[in-house]
Amino acid sequence: MSGDRKAYIYMILAMTFYGISFPATKEALKVLGPITIVTSRLVISSIFLLVLNGVRFGKAGIPRKADLPLFLGIALMQPLGYFLCETFGLRQVSASVASILIATMPVITPVFSRLFLGERITRNNYLGLVISFLGVVMLVLNDFSVGGDMSVLGVLLIFGAVFAAIFYTLLVRGLPTGYSPVTITAVQNLFGLLMFLPLFFTFEYDGAHFARVISGEYGWGAIISIVFLAVFASSLAFIFLNYGIKAVGPSKANGFVNLVPAVTAVVSLLFFGERFTLLKAAGMVVVILGVLLSQHGSVSIRRGKQPG
Repeated sequence: MSGDRKAYIYMILAMTFYGISFPATKEALKVLGPITIVTSRLVISSIFLLVLNGVRFGKAGIPRKADLPLFLGIALMQPLGYFLCETFGLRQVSASVASILIATMPVITPVFSRLFLGERITRNNYLGLVISFLGVVMLVLNDFSVGGDMSVLGVLLIFGAVFAAIFYTLLVRGLPTGYSPVTITAVQNLFGLLMFLPLFFTFEYDGAHFARVISGEYGWGAIISIVFLAVFASSLAFIFLNYGIKAVGPSKANGFVNLVPAVTAVVSLLFFGERFTLLKAAGMVVVILGVLLSQHGSVSIRRGKQPG
């Protein structure tokens, strides 16, 4: 299997996990605070990834001292910035709206990729991104038509997550090529956990309430959601995403983000009873067509600007 094809498969899997993460987070928010949710998923994810990284790579999985500032910057963008904005934003908007707003990322990413990495985006890339964004607009219109949630503060927070994710992809692209996606994800999540722990103990720590949640007093929805978010959304999805970023570049990798609203819509319909209208179905089809078109064509790096 070619490297690009493998990267595309990984990116589709990553976006599937991300799409499920929005309704999963909404479920966990019913009984847990935003910082508690992120801290819990990072604890599980960090343990899982550090063990996997150690078993697979041993000492080779330890980042070089010179690269630690870049890893710190990566962790500041994601998980810290992204998860704070996304999780607090999901208190203000529906899962579908949040996933739709996140899907604007591919429209914005090429501008930053051109500025910072010198990426040349092909005509198909631009055309595909425009078409997929039209699909996103259709999904937004659908949400308005069925009385969906649309808080201004929530929208601003979700867009904060968008920009955090964009700079995250640029920083990951700038890492030396020798690092495995597993190592990158393990280190960023460990640094992110260290950043979240002070916030958790300062603002949301409630041992008695957390014990009741763990015991299943409020049902098992939140626990199942946290485990899914930790293993799939915070671990495997990031490994797949980091592989895709290194293989095909930020712009093409972020093009797959437009798949997220489609996944979220289906999961929300099947498990959370959100309405599934003809406009939503049409919007999903347009989004997917746009993603396919945006990936049909090459993205090159100008000489002298090759990262890492």
